[in-house]
Amino acid sequence: MNATHFLPIPDDRVSLLVVLAKAIQADTSMDERTARAMAARLVGQIRQQLCGEKLYIAKQNPEENIERDTAIRRDYDGSRVSRERLQLRWDVSRATFYRIISGGRVSSY
Repeated sequence: MNATHFLPIPDDRVSLLVVLAKAIQADTSMDERTARAMAARLVGQIRQQLCGEKLYIAKQNPEENIERDTAIRRDYDGSRVSRERLQLRWDVSRATFYRIISGGRVSSY
């Protein structure tokens, strides 16, 4: 496989175009130029649909947390000690814990 050379990002931000181009090229036998063109088209469509909105990319797929959320709701007894224990066990923030308890869901756009 040919070595791929992408221009470095000028600061600490991650370029969605570069990430998509690398993924396309890695998953297909597509050459760098074609993969980058496809990635540019995808980024353009994302930009058009979001119209200046901030893009949030979750660390995990929300469906992967269903078991965790169910266990937290089941095991929470309403006490501070219980909350703190469950936060440590499942490595979730206080805000995430209360979102789980309230049954709130994060948008999956």
